[in-house]
Amino acid sequence: MKKTIALSNARQAAFQSAGVVLSNDVGSMPSGTVCLSNDSLLRTVEQIEELNLFAASYDTMTGNGLARLRDFLTPPRPSNSRIVRLTTYNETEPWEVVDYNKVKRGILADFAEVRQRTVTKSDFQINNRGLSVILDRDELKDKPEWQQIHTKWLIDLLNRATVQEAIAIYTAAATTGSKTWSSGSPNPDIDIKNYIITAANVTGFYPQNVAYGDAAFLKRATAYESELTAGSMARAGVYTEEQLATALGVTSALINMERYQSGVGAKTELIGSNVLIFTGIKDESPMDASNIVRHVTNGAGGGGEYAVYITDLGVKKIMLTVENYEYLHTQHTTGIYLIAIT
Repeated sequence: MKKTIALSNARQAAFQSAGVVLSNDVGSMPSGTVCLSNDSLLRTVEQIEELNLFAASYDTMTGNGLARLRDFLTPPRPSNSRIVRLTTYNETEPWEVVDYNKVKRGILADFAEVRQRTVTKSDFQINNRGLSVILDRDELKDKPEWQQIHTKWLIDLLNRATVQEAIAIYTAAATTGSKTWSSGSPNPDIDIKNYIITAANVTGFYPQNVAYGDAAFLKRATAYESELTAGSMARAGVYTEEQLATALGVTSALINMERYQSGVGAKTELIGSNVLIFTGIKDESPMDASNIVRHVTNGAGGGGEYAVYITDLGVKKIMLTVENYEYLHTQHTTGIYLIAIT
């Protein structure tokens, strides 16, 4: 039994740009082919517990740049169920004003009344995602870590697809701008702070996150160094993400260096020569101001977001599958800015 799994256009483009050929026809695929995970096959095998533990540890590893970028752009919202109930609040109500004379109660009078806050509720199902790779037993001889290597690879492919989908959502929703940072740009940080203040005038609060492509960050440093003043050299000495966040007055900053295969012999940085301004709050609150969140639930069997399976396809073929449950939800699109740096 074959089951067609629909991918969003953004995810399809993400896999294709990475040179990954996707197919459901696992029976005819040669060794090394990446396939869409087939749910009917997964029901006939058991998970590999050791690989589940490896997947969980790899996904939370400090040096996993793709997972870190994923969680920065789309903070996770764990759930115990695939069905998630979303509460959406009116974005203008927290900033409404009342005539100061109306809040003063007269003798024997009642307090002035305001209407109850308005919310909307909706339910949605977290998507089941996954990829499989077809392997030839003879090619795996003398490769004792083949299970971990291919598990890590499939997780990276899934994470890169998530990141590219998130960037596509941000790009489509963002207010765009451009800045030239060179010897004639005395203060690139002020340029970004002006956008932050503009966003606050729309949303009512400062955006919490700023992501720099490494090319944009290099142009920032080059602009400051070329000024040759004490203040500009001090700014040029801002190297860490914590220092950058402090300089901009935001909660978190990220300097990205993750890339994807964009062509033969060519790799492209995911954020590029851009600065992305948005809000992505790590911890959920009753009124979550994050622009995009990533709803997840544990893989079948628990222990982490991912479940790993190995299926025998015959005498010589093996299929290794990684699956997870994830849904990128756009909570609101105000306060997003994408600044192209030249």
